[in-house]
Amino acid sequence: MRKAVIINFISKYSVVIVQLIINFILARLLSPEEFGIVAIITIFTSFLLIFSDMGIGTAIIQYKDLEQNDINNIFSFTVYLGVILSVVFVGIVQLVSIIYSKSIYFKLGLVLMPSVFLNTLNMVPNALMMKEQRFIEVGIRNYITTFVCGILVIILAVWGFSYYSLVVQSMLQALILFIWNYTRRPLKFNFYFDWAPLKRIFGFSGYQFLFNIINYFARNTDTLMVGQIMGEASAGIYDKAYKLMTYPMTMFSGVITPILHPVLSNFQNDKDTLYNYTIKIFRIMLYFSIFISTVCFFSPREIIHILYGDNWDLAIEPFRILSLSVVTQMCNSIGGAVLQSLGKTKIIFKSGLISAITIIMCICIGIWGGTMESVATMVMIAYMIVFWIAYYYIIKVGFGINYFDFLKITVKPYFIYIIMAFVAGMLPLKIENDFFSLFIKTCIVCLLYLVLLYIFKELENVKQVCRLLYDRKKYAKKER
Repeated sequence: MRKAVIINFISKYSVVIVQLIINFILARLLSPEEFGIVAIITIFTSFLLIFSDMGIGTAIIQYKDLEQNDINNIFSFTVYLGVILSVVFVGIVQLVSIIYSKSIYFKLGLVLMPSVFLNTLNMVPNALMMKEQRFIEVGIRNYITTFVCGILVIILAVWGFSYYSLVVQSMLQALILFIWNYTRRPLKFNFYFDWAPLKRIFGFSGYQFLFNIINYFARNTDTLMVGQIMGEASAGIYDKAYKLMTYPMTMFSGVITPILHPVLSNFQNDKDTLYNYTIKIFRIMLYFSIFISTVCFFSPREIIHILYGDNWDLAIEPFRILSLSVVTQMCNSIGGAVLQSLGKTKIIFKSGLISAITIIMCICIGIWGGTMESVATMVMIAYMIVFWIAYYYIIKVGFGINYFDFLKITVKPYFIYIIMAFVAGMLPLKIENDFFSLFIKTCIVCLLYLVLLYIFKELENVKQVCRLLYDRKKYAKKER
């Protein structure tokens, strides 16, 4: 796992750096309204991608004994599925254009339609590459795709293609991934395919599929409702704040979570080992996210100005509020992979259903408040509640271990987090230069964190986390 994390760390950070540079430029070329319109339309393309997967990718990783002929039959099914979803997508964007009374949604949808088909075809080879733990190749592929598409989209934005420059990026990414996948991992299409392997994996993938649908709508309802009630410009501002909040997860938990299921699934019959790994990884997520969340909460103006520019000041407060959900979201990000490795996708669905209801109810309350800040506040509260629900199902239902024993692990770190957030919120510090201000505030948070870790005698736990990540000799000895 350590080797996979290091490989994924390098590739993920390379991609994130490129994405940050691209967003840095695009935020200064395009308006919040343009970003808002694209954010709304891409919600529906991403939703159809859930149908294109249907949990099949996860099942391919979980089932180690699938033969090549089984894989070819599953791939053949996705080809037909891609055609159907492409047609459905055209109908959806037509409906969206009617609801929002803007024909631009239909035009953008036509440009995005090929990406729906190609991403459906990419699902099986993507799963196979992860199953075979070809993390280096996946990392190189993702970096090249992001870099090439980023250059092209910036050129289009400079040439005045407005919304189209953003949606073309999605289409080009799908096309490059398709070419790469079927050059490196060719699969055979059968005009008449066998349903047997599909029936076999649907018992596992079905609940995963239902969870993905529920979870997706729960996590995107806020942007849709903000766009419908407050306008596309507000949707663009809110979406930028939300996506910026997710960057820490992309940059850290995104390094670990993609390789969790391929690696942990090898221990699916050894619950004790799997539980020990879960707790260790949870500690890593918890200690790191506390620091990142506090930095974001303390420095929202500096981060927004550096990445997006002065035109996005309205995103500062929503981002500041949403940053308090970084801890719970990063810790939650490993839960799905753990339950998948246990083969308990039904539990994922049950906990996801309760969590989705909680999130949607909180979003409705936030919308009733009438501001982006009220929406952000309720979304933040929702994710905090969802954290405790999700881990109850993981620890108590999944592993059959006393939930209160797990809660003891979180008491001191969360108490430290509350103190840090309180101090960061009350400390009067204003420096005009955004770069210098961010540096000073990060140093203050770092010093405060170390002091609190020492006072609460948690410094040794952090050292153990560091040793878990870097002590290769001990790892090698344990393996022997």
